Formats: sequence, C-alpha cells, structure tokens
Amino acid sequence: MAPGDEDTPEESVARARALGERCNWQAAYDLLCVADTRGELDAEALELLAECARWVGNHERVVELFERAHHAYANDSRGAARTALSLCYTHMDACQSSPAASWWRRAGELITALPEGPEHGLHAWFAGRARGEAGDIDGHEQHAQHALEIAQRFGDRNVEALALIDLGHVATARGRSTQALEMLDRATALALGGEIGVLETGLVYCNAIFACRARGEWDRAEQWTHSASRWVARVQVSYFPGLCRVHRAEVLRIRGELAAAESEAMEAVSLLASSIPRWTAMAYTELGEIRRRRGHLKGAFEAYGLALGAGWDPQPGLALVMLAQGDAAAASRAIERFCGSRIPTLLCGDRCGLLRARVTIAIAAGQLETAATALEDLVALAEGDSLPWDLAACEQAQGELALARGDLASAIDRLHGARARWAELDAPHELATAGMLLGRALGADGDELGAKLEFEAACGIFSHLGATLDHEASEALLAGKDRNEAQEAATHAGPTTASLRREGDYWSMQFDDTTLRLKNSKGLVYLARLLDDPGRDFLALELVGVAGGTAPEGDAGELLDGEARAAYRSRLAELQAELEEASRHDDLALRERCRAEMDALTAQLSAAVGLGGRARRAGDPSERARQSVTKALRGTLRRVADGHEPLGRYLSNTIRTGTVCCFDPDPGRPVHWRLEP
Repeated sequence: MAPGDEDTPEESVARARALGERCNWQAAYDLLCVADTRGELDAEALELLAECARWVGNHERVVELFERAHHAYANDSRGAARTALSLCYTHMDACQSSPAASWWRRAGELITALPEGPEHGLHAWFAGRARGEAGDIDGHEQHAQHALEIAQRFGDRNVEALALIDLGHVATARGRSTQALEMLDRATALALGGEIGVLETGLVYCNAIFACRARGEWDRAEQWTHSASRWVARVQVSYFPGLCRVHRAEVLRIRGELAAAESEAMEAVSLLASSIPRWTAMAYTELGEIRRRRGHLKGAFEAYGLALGAGWDPQPGLALVMLAQGDAAAASRAIERFCGSRIPTLLCGDRCGLLRARVTIAIAAGQLETAATALEDLVALAEGDSLPWDLAACEQAQGELALARGDLASAIDRLHGARARWAELDAPHELATAGMLLGRALGADGDELGAKLEFEAACGIFSHLGATLDHEASEALLAGKDRNEAQEAATHAGPTTASLRREGDYWSMQFDDTTLRLKNSKGLVYLARLLDDPGRDFLALELVGVAGGTAPEGDAGELLDGEARAAYRSRLAELQAELEEASRHDDLALRERCRAEMDALTAQLSAAVGLGGRARRAGDPSERARQSVTKALRGTLRRVADGHEPLGRYLSNTIRTGTVCCFDPDPGRPVHWRLEP
C-alpha cells in the first residue's frame, strides 16, 4: 500500500507539513502526490506540493502545481497574488522572462485591489529587484526600504530578511561599508535563528556570501560558504548546491587553488543548468575568472561569452582577457562602455575590482588621465570603507600609475605596501602581481638585484598556482625583457611542435627540445587519444575501451541507503544544536569538534546524494569509469610535470577530466602534436 492511501486529506497535508519541518521533502512530496491523484488537495496543499517539488528537484512540476494553486485560490485574492509572485519567481529562475512578466502584472492587479498586507511587502521586494537589475540603484533602495517597512508592520520575517539583504547590496554598491554590514548581520541573524523559510534562508546565505566577496572579505565569505554547505546538506534541498559550488570556486580561486576552483565551477554550471538556469551566468563568469588566471584565454573568453548569453556582463574579466591577448584598445573600449552604462546593483558591488582593472587597462592603453580619474574613485572608496582588500588594491593601483608616470620612489613605496597587504590577506595571485610591478619599479630605479628577487618570487608563486601566462611573463622579465616584450613573449608565442610516440613498453614525448620517456600506462593511452582529436568530448566510458578495458556493468546499490541518510541528517541537526550551545558558552574545543564532525558527515552525504536528491549508487558504471580515467590521466600529468614542468603545466591547463574528457587547446598558444601510437 502506498504512503498516505488510508489518510484523510487533512491527515495527508498535516503529515506532509510535519515531514517538511523535518526536511524530509521526498516523503512529503510522495505523500501529497498520492493525495493529489485522488483530487483531494485544496489550494494551500497544492502550494505546499509545489514547494516540495522544488526542493526534491522536480522542476518540471513546480510551474504546473503553482498554476493549479493559483486557480484554486479563485475566491482568495491574497493567495492568488502570492502564487502569482511565486510563478513570476519560478519563471525568472528558468530564464523565461515573458511568462515571468505576465505573472508579475497579474500579481500587481490583484494586490492593487487589496488592503495593505504581507503580499504588498513581497510585491515591493520584487519591484526593487527589477529596478536593481535595470541599473536603477535609487529605485532599488526605495522599493527595498518600502518592503522592509511593510514586512515589519505585518511581522513577515521572510520579506524582512530579503529586504535587508537588498539594502545591504545597495549600501555596498554605494560604498557604505558600515551600513552594508549592519544589514547583512540583521538578515543572517534571522536565518541562523530559524525565523524564516527554506527559500529565504538559502537566499540570505547566498546573498551574504555574494556581498562579502564583493567587499573583498574572503575570510567571511569562506566561513559563510562552509555554513551554507552544511545547511544545504541538513535541509536536503537540491535547489541551492549549484550556488554553493560557485562560492566555493570563488574562495578557491582567491586562495590560489585554481585547478580545484575550475572543477567546482564546472560542476556548478551543470547543477545550476538543471535547477536555477538564471544563475548559470554567475557560474560561467567565475569559470572565466579562473581560466583567465590559469592563462587559458580561449577557455576564459568562451566562458565569458556564455555569461553574456545568459544576460550577465562579465566585466572587468572580459576586458582583462582582451588586454592579455594584446588588444589594449579593445579592452579600454569594453570597460569604459561598461562603466558608462547603468550597471545592475549586484554588479556594482565589486566596485574595487572594477576600478582597479580600469586603472590597469587605461595605463596599458596610454590613457593616463582616465587611469587617474579611476584611481581617484578607488582612493575615495578605500578611504571611505577602510576594508583591507580595498586598501591593498588602492595601494597597488597608486603604485602602478606612479610607475607609468616615472615617479619611481612613489611607485616603490606604494607597491611595497600593496605586496605586504596582499600577503596578509592570503591572496597569492594578487601578491605575485604586485611583486612583478615592484620588480619593474626597482629595475627602473637601478636596483637590479632587488628586481631579480621580486621576479623570482613572483615566478615561483605563478608556477605553484599554475598561472601559465603570468609565469611565462615573469620568466621573460627575469631574462631581462621589458614589460611589452614579456607580454608579447607570453601571449603571442609562435606555435610549438610536439610529439608523442609509442615505443614498445614506453612512450617518447618531445616538447621544446626536451624528450621524455615514460613507461606505458592507461593514462598515456588516454592522453594520446585526447591529443589526437583536439576539442572533441570523450565519455570516460569511451576512453576505457580505447585502453583495451571493458566498460563496467551494473552497480552495488546505493552508497548510503535511506535509513543511513536519515541518520546522518539527524546527527547533523544534533551537531548544529551542540555547535550553537558551544558558541553561546564560548567553548572553542567543542565548537571545533562539532565542526569537524559536521564537515565529515556533509562530505559523505554530498558524495552519496546526486542531483534532485537522488541517491548515488556504488559502482555506477559511468562513475567508476570517471574515477578510473581521471585518476589515470592525473597520474600521467604528474609524471610529465616531474620530467618537464612547462609541459606539465600546459597539459594540466588543456586536459579536462571528468565524466566527459577533452583536450581543449588555447589557440593563443598553439602546440602542434604529432601522434604515433
């Protein structure tokens, strides 16, 4: 007998609500579906079923169920207005702007005819978001403030939290650091206190992280990202993990773990495409940022292009790629056009990054007056909020402009300061970039030894990060080339000829006049197949066959059965309570033990649960092939890097592993491979 077969409609709904309160969304969804097949659900129950469908990842049904709930609220204008706004939001998530606009108008018609109530606050929040996306920061602030006032009058904590987050974004965009922090703290307090719903809690977490990264507060962003990941595992929803992946990728990029960051960003793209397509643009932008740092300009340009196609202008990253490709004029046009437009509130958040890039690009384009104007704005921002990240960026930009003007004493002083600040902030790429500029200033001032030391340090950092182009530029500066020659050497190097040839039990690999001999392995066979067909996607299962293996069949059941998953989540809830108790009593030892166990449980749950909350199965053929091929390829790339570091870096940047594997060469740094299997 199916769950709920003997329940009355009222009992089914009550049981489903209780299951939802325990975050058992799949059971609640199944129970309500049974009642729905008997035609027993009223408007409120259909609304609940729509929410359950969202949390279990059945996105195809969410719209249908909200539409049915809306029609069932024919005699309840408030319920009809609320579901109209839910439909607007759902269509926005799916990048369906026309139906979203229609439901927005319908909600407005209904709300206009009603006495003021909580729905008016939600409608005002939606209106503020629309103004913010159109670049109307004043309008965004006015509507968010109005939403906050209505929410507080009617005790609607959900809308109160959403409005506070938006006011925090507005304050960040205006450079009001103290006000932004206050708004964020008030919103996150509501989330941590369990006073708001699942959707609103997730949005608060994501927006708080977004605001922290826009302010350069990466320690806070990292802490909130860990908290959000634990919360997502505890509440068992498939809606938010993609956004969590984006934020993890951002933190990893700043900390210099570029390969891991790229893997997280690519997984985020996949997850968001199936859950919240609207935010794939954010994942594509982050993927572009990571690839730009790694020196994979083609891949970065493609990722930024996909972000543009999804409605998100990925500046200043896109302009910086143009600059790295040697087109300073195009980079200048792109960033000046962006700065002169009405920028959406969320994109205004990282004003520091935008202004710093504008200074760099203007200097490269020979537009020192434009650079000086951008620097004035950056100085005002840094002095106004006194955030460590902004102060570091400001000192670096001041040093960069002073160097361009020939004021070497000022340049050296400012760049010394910037380098020290970046070191304190644990931002290795920024640290090495400042060191490169400092080396150039010292060299111009006649301190050749000091310049050499700075270039060597920067070269070592870039090598460790896998930042290929920056590493090559620092090597060129070490060789005595000036900045323009270094950029030209790194960005427009001529084609290199390389070969990979099978010789019995060994492979001979030739690259840059160096020959490596490596013992045959599956990883080398996979590598040869990828190099022989650039740009083609190979399923890991296909590659297993290439190496003479047999594609695995069958599986060994779920990694964790339903009972085990429930036990893990129950323990997570207990640990959260213990963590809160430890925090109240300032028990550091207990807090660390709780966090360590929560991280371990979250990692095991994440490994055992896939998209839509579906259980992963042990021994799944595609998963086994992915693990086997990835391990073999990465082992081979490590062996190559041990024998020839530049070739190892090149292959690490161009070989993509996973369920789908590919050799994705950068046309800006062509290598012509000759394969002789």
